[in-house]
Amino acid sequence: MINSKFQGAMWQRIGAGVLGLGGLLLLPCSSIAAGSSNKPVTFAKDVAPIFQAKCQECHHPGTAAPMSLVTYEETRPWAEKIKDRVVTRNMPPWHLDRTVGIQHFKNDTSLTDSEIDTIVRWVDSGTPAGNPKDMPPAKMWPSDEGWQLAEQFGQPDIVVQSQPYTLPAVAQGAWCKPLSEALPRMNRASAAPLTMTASDRSPRRDAMTEGC
Repeated sequence: MINSKFQGAMWQRIGAGVLGLGGLLLLPCSSIAAGSSNKPVTFAKDVAPIFQAKCQECHHPGTAAPMSLVTYEETRPWAEKIKDRVVTRNMPPWHLDRTVGIQHFKNDTSLTDSEIDTIVRWVDSGTPAGNPKDMPPAKMWPSDEGWQLAEQFGQPDIVVQSQPYTLPAVAQGAWCKPLSEALPRMNRASAAPLTMTASDRSPRRDAMTEGC
């Protein structure tokens, strides 16, 4: 009986010691996690590197994108809209299913959960600029006049240039004249949603589809 009581007390002390040691080991991890979530997020040190790696290829001066995300002054007015687009994963555009299939691609421009969290915390904390010395070196983007994959695949074997064509207005179609004035340097289309219904008939369309 004495031996049984002694063993019971001994195991109780060992158990208490293990729990105490486990608590001590968890304290630094908890502190690190809390410190990470409370760490100030600035544009220069935290957000600009993300934009440079994932966004600026399209969002730099001279492109078809509606805004540049290179400098703080260019980015700040769009902060809330940027937050909305990255949280919903509309931007950067990467529409592969994240739950199935191959997930690792060389040209993957999607944001990680950590990167999205950084951008959201930056916006929610008032979009601080941070120390300009923390900004990453500006990236030199290739000219839009050349072929972007020429170094990898060489120059194209043939270049086909289309002839100018005036599309006749049908139904309630409309032309937006200010587009060319607002983007004088735009030399490529960013997006062009097109729809056609059975009632969209025209002599030109019939001629193009005849015999197909």
